[in-house]
Amino acid sequence: MSSRRMLSRCSFVLYLKVAVTVLSTIAVLSTIEFINTTFHRRSISSEMPRSWHARTPYLVDTPACKIPNLDPFDPSVAQFIKPQQNPILCNKRPSLTFENGTKLQINWTAVSHSRWGEEFGYCRYQPIYRPPDNHDNNYLTYLEISDEINGTVDMKHEFIRVMCYNRNHGKIYTNFHQFILPKPDVEERCSLAFVKHKNSPYVKETFNVVMIGVDSISKLNSQRYLKRMRTFLIEELSAFEMTGYNKVADNTFVNIVPMTMGKFLEEVPWNESMSKIPFDKYDFIWKKFASKGYRTLYAEDAPEIAIFDYLKSGFHRSPADYFNRHFSLAMTTDKSVWYDSHNCVTDRLETDIILSYIYNFMDKYKYEPHFAFSFITGLTHDFLQSAGYADIPYLNFLKKLRENEQLNNTVLILFSDHGMRFGKLRESYIGKMEERLPFLFFVFPQWFLAKYPAYAENLRTNTHRLTTPFDIYETLSDILYFNESISLRKGFKNRGISLFKEIPEDRGCEDAGILPHWCTCAEFQTLSPTNEIVQKIASYMIKNINSQLVEVSNKCAFLKLGKIKTAVKLLPSEKVLRFQESKNDVINRFVKYGDRSKAQVNYQLTFSTVPGDALFEATMQFDEVDHSYKMISDISRINAYGKQSACIDVHKLRKFCFCSS
Repeated sequence: MSSRRMLSRCSFVLYLKVAVTVLSTIAVLSTIEFINTTFHRRSISSEMPRSWHARTPYLVDTPACKIPNLDPFDPSVAQFIKPQQNPILCNKRPSLTFENGTKLQINWTAVSHSRWGEEFGYCRYQPIYRPPDNHDNNYLTYLEISDEINGTVDMKHEFIRVMCYNRNHGKIYTNFHQFILPKPDVEERCSLAFVKHKNSPYVKETFNVVMIGVDSISKLNSQRYLKRMRTFLIEELSAFEMTGYNKVADNTFVNIVPMTMGKFLEEVPWNESMSKIPFDKYDFIWKKFASKGYRTLYAEDAPEIAIFDYLKSGFHRSPADYFNRHFSLAMTTDKSVWYDSHNCVTDRLETDIILSYIYNFMDKYKYEPHFAFSFITGLTHDFLQSAGYADIPYLNFLKKLRENEQLNNTVLILFSDHGMRFGKLRESYIGKMEERLPFLFFVFPQWFLAKYPAYAENLRTNTHRLTTPFDIYETLSDILYFNESISLRKGFKNRGISLFKEIPEDRGCEDAGILPHWCTCAEFQTLSPTNEIVQKIASYMIKNINSQLVEVSNKCAFLKLGKIKTAVKLLPSEKVLRFQESKNDVINRFVKYGDRSKAQVNYQLTFSTVPGDALFEATMQFDEVDHSYKMISDISRINAYGKQSACIDVHKLRKFCFCSS
């Protein structure tokens, strides 16, 4: 009250101070605008809203882990980011044959418009066969070629190569086709096992599960290049994005094993001395679903670098009921059907061929329990900007799933293994961070979220908690044995925690099984309130507040710094900043470190102001590259302000305002 009386008695002095402050504030605003304008000119994307980065300084903001919310278009990496890629149009070679359910058909319209026209003769097909048991993960053979066909054929083979000829019996066309056909032995197993599983008193609901992995795309790179896909997932499918999803090891293989087996490689056990031993005996999650009556599918592209085959022996027996490796090998071996940097097969994108295989499996067993695991590499593996080629294919796939109601009883998991692991970007601070932070989305049926609001709330909470591939495994286990009590309690600090449970706030990298050189949680350092940098940052924050109060300066007092309550410096792990490479997965595993990369350091302050004794919290970032400071969060009011701001009705300013009369 004494401050208010003084303001009323000394209006002249007040107005003088206001004038001086306004002039300095205008200067501050001009500087801020200059910085913003410069930053956005340097950024290649005009589509990113200006508030995106400033609103949430941390993806994860818990006492045990703070993961910074990095700008995908930060000036420090803008030089490595190329413009959005146009879709790849595989329209150079018209397809004369196509799949229609379980039928193979000749496309007579395409034939009539082709350069062969009336010279077209007939087609034949050859089944692509892989024995149920063999001693080579790369083995395939072609069975006897069919008779001539000139129309529609009911298919009895899963995979075929088609060849068409002109009237003089010269080959003019080759293509490959795949079909989802019912298998009597699979149906017999499933019908018996699922009835028993469904009637178990421990199982409340049953869901299909479809997992689609996309190689080498970080969360940040999905924001750069998969904008349409992300928008559809979030806005149309209400997907849960696990923004604190942190990889636990180096490459694809060592992150997929924890996701599908719940163990590190050495716990499986597996090591490099076992590279000639197939993975048939290991207990992958899809085997657990198969044992409970689910039809299963395993699909990959790029067979030469497939997860369990690159420098390894792969599967000698099919890991799932539907398995496409021999089809993919046959297609890859035939160089005549490929073009556009090995992305197109006749008129289809290789990625679309895999997505079509998954869709047909889902459609065939729409009303029967099924589990699909897939991993798609070729389109996105090699270059940062090639992720842009994937945006439209995945968007169209998701739209088709929704339009045909394939997600009504399905949990869809769309994920990546890691960010880009090589190239100039990875040498930067942001590159090191995004390599460790792949993207991860969960889509649940809407009825499920409405029926089980406690699960939905835990999933929502966990979108901003530290998560790992181990958590995906535990979530899959809970989906298989879904009951009403699994998520009504907070998860213990186990290495893997089902996302139906709330991830504890005190979970750090060590608890989650993340080694220090993979950990993206910032390291904390408490600073003295009298520290020179802390004082400087507090001054910037006060100026920021007063610059916002200019528009209501006739009613609200400008603020001064009262006391700095706490000051914390948060910076990336030294091991992350110095990390260069990791070699070997188990035997003689070692990590190589080098020079420290320059980073962005966050300072989080809690401080009071006068008059009014308001208490605020905010975060400012210092960039070691150009030695600049910028606000990266809103300034939060963390104590009640009651009627102190009753003189204004501008909602965004009430937390700052101390009425001057």
